[in-house]
Amino acid sequence: MLNIGKGIQKQKVHVFLKGRRMLAKGNRADLGIWILGLSLTAAAALPYSLGLVYSKSPSTISAMTGVGLIGLLAYALWVIGEKIRIQDGLGIGLVIIGTSLLAYSGAGDDHPARHFANISLAVTVGVMLVVAAGGCILAWRSRKLHGVTFGLSAGLCIGVAIFLADAGLVRSGGSLSGLLDTPYPLLALAFAVAAVISTQLGFLRGRALEVVPAVNAATILTPMVLEIVVYGVCPSVFKLVLIAVILAGVFLLSGGTLSKVGA
Repeated sequence: MLNIGKGIQKQKVHVFLKGRRMLAKGNRADLGIWILGLSLTAAAALPYSLGLVYSKSPSTISAMTGVGLIGLLAYALWVIGEKIRIQDGLGIGLVIIGTSLLAYSGAGDDHPARHFANISLAVTVGVMLVVAAGGCILAWRSRKLHGVTFGLSAGLCIGVAIFLADAGLVRSGGSLSGLLDTPYPLLALAFAVAAVISTQLGFLRGRALEVVPAVNAATILTPMVLEIVVYGVCPSVFKLVLIAVILAGVFLLSGGTLSKVGA
């Protein structure tokens, strides 16, 4: 749902360039299709929440977003009409292998009690946001790696939102109802909105197969970094290798942007 929803958003994102005219009769259909894509992306929040409750591992749950690249590849090819290269197919293959093995390896893991200090979480997220904002400003002004940079920033926001939801579960003792009594759901929602904005800005100048894989890469990497820094939990060597395989696949999918910049 997450990735196909983003593909639909990419298909109709240019409706926003029409300003107030996007509400005119001739543009309402495009706006409605974009809203449908946003709704599919937002609907992914429930499976994410349930996955966090049962897995207690935000890095593992975030890695599962790579599976959705299969749906994105099909949508980009047959609906949007983007060209699919050999490296796109290789990238999808690596993502499928990496995410499948990561899910299998994490299914039976024991998860120790997790504790964290709000200050460590705030500082780490703050540094990430400063780096992301700086990258977006440079990309916007230089018009280089625009789609990838804004995609990475959106993925960072999604990854932070996933981690904040897990942090809320830690504070509430694993209770979904207790989660609502913490400030973390509202913070996660704010980061989710920021991710939507950054994704649309990326779509304006980048193709779906550039932006969305970058989103997925940062979505996968961000919770892992936060788990290490905030929870003090380091993934096993095997999981790190699998994450590297997933990111290699995402890099292949994003290779078109890099080659165009080099040219």
